[in-house]
Amino acid sequence: SRPLIFFMDDLQWADEVSLVLLRSSVLDTLLTPLLVLGSYRDDEVVEGHPLKVLLGKLAVSRARVSTLRTGNMDEATVKALVSDALHMSPRLVGSLSSIVYRKTNGNGLFVVQFLKSLCDEGLLTFSLLS
Repeated sequence: SRPLIFFMDDLQWADEVSLVLLRSSVLDTLLTPLLVLGSYRDDEVVEGHPLKVLLGKLAVSRARVSTLRTGNMDEATVKALVSDALHMSPRLVGSLSSIVYRKTNGNGLFVVQFLKSLCDEGLLTFSLLS
């Protein structure tokens, strides 16, 4: 059979039924091959939170559970992202990327949203001349 990927986003806000679905999907050995991916904001999932409880139970179960923590980008990475997004040399986007980094603190979602808002406001435009 073909592999299936099951993705659940914003698990910090998941209701009880969604967490039961997640638990069942991870532990059901008949659902193979299956990769379950979940994302959540760990700063919103404190001890005693239903998701934290579920993750603790899954950690001691027969399920293979891996955690990948992502953080904010450093200034060099923001510069590379801005350079790539604008199809410009990194040396040409230094000032802009510094502003973007200061405004967003390197949060990837905020970087992309900030660049989009600059475009939407007409402050960042495409030119065929340069």
